[in-house]
Amino acid sequence: MALPSLEVRLFRTADAEFFATLASDERVVRFIGFGQPWNQQDIDSCVEAALQNQDLNQVGTSRWFVATMAKQPVGLIFSTRQESSIEIGYWVSPAHWGHGIGGEMLNRAMAMVPGLFGATTLSAGVAPGNTVSATLLANRGFVLKDGTDELDQYLLDLRSQ
Repeated sequence: MALPSLEVRLFRTADAEFFATLASDERVVRFIGFGQPWNQQDIDSCVEAALQNQDLNQVGTSRWFVATMAKQPVGLIFSTRQESSIEIGYWVSPAHWGHGIGGEMLNRAMAMVPGLFGATTLSAGVAPGNTVSATLLANRGFVLKDGTDELDQYLLDLRSQ
């Protein structure tokens, strides 16, 4: 089910405060990194990297996007070039959990990121306890390829779609 009022745009400097709110919310970061709210130095470093307009063919280059409803931010989409795939991820503001926004953000990422990066494979890392994200990925054709105690790796070969 599409959310027609959900819009996605590139992350910009003015979005740093929204990112900081999410990165410092223990509910949002529960399954990200070390599962703890981020410090300001890490937040600033990530924002700085996100705002760099690096060559999309360079490993490590990322593009972030903000999902909005009624012009208010509701989530972030991340995309980063890896050696053999483009890793995607998303964070949804807790006030908007349970309304299908994460799934719609994932749909939007799957529609725009491959063309942006010229990618044929998408990947996503999911903490083993994050069953909601794992289910969203599996329902869209991602396959669990590898897992550790810290992170499960899902892949989607777009050539087989």
